[in-house]
Amino acid sequence: MVISESEFKDLCKLARLDPEDESLKNLMSDFNRILESVNQINEIDVKDDAAGHSELDTRDMTRPDKPVDPLGTEAIGKIAPDFQSGHFVVPGVIESEG
Repeated sequence: MVISESEFKDLCKLARLDPEDESLKNLMSDFNRILESVNQINEIDVKDDAAGHSELDTRDMTRPDKPVDPLGTEAIGKIAPDFQSGHFVVPGVIESEG
């Protein structure tokens, strides 16, 4: 499916765009490429794939929620870029006057 020039102009009017606007000159070709991609996706035969699966097969595929011990201050300090006296050190963002 490709959009015709008259359909493109009608679509522009619905979107309150000027189809003659220079900034939209590539919009029609871009739109047609998108439609071609959607058509390719629509042509994929998924009948056989969907027969053996359902949405229930993929629902709740998360790990069980089990409590774990938190990282200690020492372990955090080893992985932090700058960690002093139990705190993260970050660059200042407010300049001081003086």
